[in-house]
Amino acid sequence: MKRIMLRDRGTFKARDVITTMLEMPPQNTGVTYAEIRKRDRVLDTLDRFKDERYVDLEDADYDVLNGILQTFPFATAKRELRQILDDIANAKAPEETPQLKVVEDAS
Repeated sequence: MKRIMLRDRGTFKARDVITTMLEMPPQNTGVTYAEIRKRDRVLDTLDRFKDERYVDLEDADYDVLNGILQTFPFATAKRELRQILDDIANAKAPEETPQLKVVEDAS
């Protein structure tokens, strides 16, 4: 099991980045039914964690997402996007992931 911290960075929303990667098939090749089902499992898990600042993925589902991450052609190279992608690529087991505290803006 891997825990991915869902930290928004600048204009990039972590959930949206993951959803876009999963919903967009590779250019000029399309996607098979079996691949759609694998991607949907990850999307279903993301939906189940909608009220959390993280998502826990089974190893097989994490492998699907990480495989997409490694080949996905991004349209930008902004630092904020890379930080979200690093959170995905460097995901660890839940017990190895530090808990983050929400800090409210005092202004």
